[in-house]
Amino acid sequence: MTIARSRPFGQNYAFVAAGAVFIALMAAAGLRAAPGVLMLPLERAFGWDRGAISAAAAIGIFIYGLTGPFAAALMQSFGVRRTVTLALILMAASTALSAMMTQPWHYVLTWGVLSGLGSGAVAMVLGATVVNRWFVARRGLMMGLLTASTATGSLIFLPGMAMMAQAGGWRPVVLTIAVVMAVLAPLVWFLLPERPEAIGQRPYGAQGDYVAPQAAAGGALRHPPPHSRKRLLRSQLSTSPLSSTIKGQMKTMSRSSGRPRPGVPWTGTARNRRRSRQRRWRRKRRWTKRRRRC
Repeated sequence: MTIARSRPFGQNYAFVAAGAVFIALMAAAGLRAAPGVLMLPLERAFGWDRGAISAAAAIGIFIYGLTGPFAAALMQSFGVRRTVTLALILMAASTALSAMMTQPWHYVLTWGVLSGLGSGAVAMVLGATVVNRWFVARRGLMMGLLTASTATGSLIFLPGMAMMAQAGGWRPVVLTIAVVMAVLAPLVWFLLPERPEAIGQRPYGAQGDYVAPQAAAGGALRHPPPHSRKRLLRSQLSTSPLSSTIKGQMKTMSRSSGRPRPGVPWTGTARNRRRSRQRRWRRKRRWTKRRRRC
């Protein structure tokens, strides 16, 4: 049994959850923009080729895009809150480890593979999931605001990172990003409940008759068993106007053709009626032939 922990603001707490996601998306966008700032400082510090440096950015962007569908499935099975927190921790650890890199493959591993995995989980799939769970009204507005977080993160982080790289080199940039991600991880864990029902609230704009979907332990929706789905489909078909019209037509056709109605077995009364109709039809045919002979 889980106890719902109450939060302030009532249904308006959905905006707090959306704000936490906005900050996480903005920080992830700043991390993805950092390799462009680090290219010249790394070239001056280590003498690496620009192709090797840009390879880390290319691999990171590729993994960033590839992680999206798997991150959405992980959020449904493992939970949004846990997925986002672990992604922020992964980004903080990878950028912090990059402060000790000495070889180009260290840069590819930390900023290409690990950061790509972490930032791919904190992408627009996260915004769509949170908006769908926390909002019934104004979904379009909130989705637009969360989409704007990518450009906002680049606009805010890029000038600051460029100033730090010009003043102190590449290492202050990566350490600052690591600290930001490490601070955001517990903040998002605290401000972002799994669902509104976890804090005893309904989504923003939901009315009193709103019925929340049942969630499993990890946050995934519980789908009904197959027999329940069949029973639900059968009840919907039986109560629809189209099904009643089709049933009436089938009854009329079965009466006129002498065939048993759908669902009636070929034994007992239905078989006797069919035989009696066949006998009458044969008698009528014999009398017709006799009259023609006469």
